[in-house]
Amino acid sequence: MIFTNINQFEKRMENYGVIVAFFTLRYHNCQIETAYSSSQRKFLFAFVDHNIGFTCSLNGDYVSGYINHPEAVKQLMLCRNHNRYDPVHFYELLDSALPTVNFTQINNNQYQRVASRAVSDFEDRIFFNHWRNSNMSDKQRNKTIELMGYDVVKFCEKNHLIAVFYPYPTERTLNAFENFQADYSYHGLRQ
Repeated sequence: MIFTNINQFEKRMENYGVIVAFFTLRYHNCQIETAYSSSQRKFLFAFVDHNIGFTCSLNGDYVSGYINHPEAVKQLMLCRNHNRYDPVHFYELLDSALPTVNFTQINNNQYQRVASRAVSDFEDRIFFNHWRNSNMSDKQRNKTIELMGYDVVKFCEKNHLIAVFYPYPTERTLNAFENFQADYSYHGLRQ
């Protein structure tokens, strides 16, 4: 699916000086806390009152309808009182809300809460910690897409890097979500 309103949303963020937007989106019977990083072109979603969520990475303006978190898929169906999985419906609602949604700059607590729910349950190490000079395996590539987005994968491939993740956030975690290139320029590599 093509997000037709994402560029306008990013322009609104820029006009308000917001680097990572935080807002709550109503999806039928559910409230979904949302974080969006314009530098990573990455959404993190967390269902309010549920300990689940999912991520969405834009590749340009395109988003895949695949959600690799089965509990989140089921929760989307329950929110809509619908017996069929239809992520395009959710993404269309999100895209149509972007021009008018009220947002603020995310803080550390909001980021940690949303990120800890949004990532699929494959392991505990979900928070960016540092860069390492290394070849990227397919598993690392998939993990980086889920946690940080396609733009970060392209950056890593171009610079022969991998992102290293820890089970807890640090001061750099949110900063890298705000601007991963600035984080790399400032901190460099760990071997």
